[in-house]
Amino acid sequence: MGSRSRRILAITLLVLAGLLVPVAVVATWTARTVTDTESFVSRVGPVASQPEVQALVSTQLADQVTGAVIDDRVAPRVGEAIDELAAPELVKGLLRDVAASLGGAVEARVQNVADKIVTSPEFQSAFDTALDEAHAELVATLEGDEPQGTVITEGTTVSISLATIAGAVRAELVNSGYTFVDRLPQLEATVPIATVEQLEKWQGYYSLLKVMVWLGPLLVVVLLAAGAWLLRDAAVSALWFAGSGFLALVAVTVGVRAAVGSATSDIADPLAADAARVIVATLTTTLVRNATVVGLLLVIALAAAAYVAARRRLTPTTAS
Repeated sequence: MGSRSRRILAITLLVLAGLLVPVAVVATWTARTVTDTESFVSRVGPVASQPEVQALVSTQLADQVTGAVIDDRVAPRVGEAIDELAAPELVKGLLRDVAASLGGAVEARVQNVADKIVTSPEFQSAFDTALDEAHAELVATLEGDEPQGTVITEGTTVSISLATIAGAVRAELVNSGYTFVDRLPQLEATVPIATVEQLEKWQGYYSLLKVMVWLGPLLVVVLLAAGAWLLRDAAVSALWFAGSGFLALVAVTVGVRAAVGSATSDIADPLAADAARVIVATLTTTLVRNATVVGLLLVIALAAAAYVAARRRLTPTTAS
């Protein structure tokens, strides 16, 4: 092999090693954060304190209670009773207005109780428990299994069911005097995580990342070592590897931020979309942080290699 061919091959190997750096970072993050229950709960759990998530859960539960009680039970009976009255239409209209205002008062009270619950410390604990229960099924879903109940599909939206939280809200409403809630069907609270189309893409990425979690770092080391051996110049090898790795990390970081912004673009419900955006952004925060740390290390290596290469080039000039 000629020196030119040897150099081209060496640089190719070094650039490939650099391009695989973000793959190794993402794969390692997936293994440590997404597939580990304790890490997953610790990363996602804090979203329970985010206003977007609290507003979504509070609204869901309050709507279920008021819908079941007022719209489905009370309103029809009151309407029928008013219609049967032997009274002028003006009086009946006034009675309907009074009934509507009373229903609105009950609805406001239920919403206040739900708001109080989702801002309490108990809500955070219930949220963590719900995530812990949902995690195993979420991982199974990413591996291609059909959801069994905790991960649910509603139309085009994929959500995590928070049964523990619904139970806590139900108990608090009963304790607050709304004993009728105990006779209602099971309350449900869900937080969206993606659309069906996006989940299918994530399943493909997840299968690849499971392999790359060990293959990625190995390929980086092997390609880097082979390229450096062929080039026989540590400083220039570091320049090619660190430079390509840094550019690849920048591209991946920008892509992750763009993905977070568009992850919920197809979710129709604005409240659900806001909550999903917060959850995805919170989950990927550590990925961006890890990529930033690795990027800084590459910049340091790049600067050191550039300094050594520049000093070496200037040395003969200075000596002459």
